[in-house]
Amino acid sequence: MNQAVTHYDKMGRQLDEGDCVAYPEHNSLYIGTIIKINPKMIKVQKVGSTGYWARGTNKYPNDVVKLDSADVTLYLLKHTK
Repeated sequence: MNQAVTHYDKMGRQLDEGDCVAYPEHNSLYIGTIIKINPKMIKVQKVGSTGYWARGTNKYPNDVVKLDSADVTLYLLKHTK
């Protein structure tokens, strides 16, 4: 009886597990990956996070914006050591 849940971002694009998104957290904007889709919210893991915070944070789908692969690649090239 479980039906697949479909969520849409702020721009109206469909969100799936594995998609890269930009999301707000404590007055900042972060880049992350969707690791789980819940009935009301999505769980997002920050790119490059390790340890305790690697488990992700729940966000409402309307609070995120799906990013293209070119945007994420550019971000990773600029912000990795």
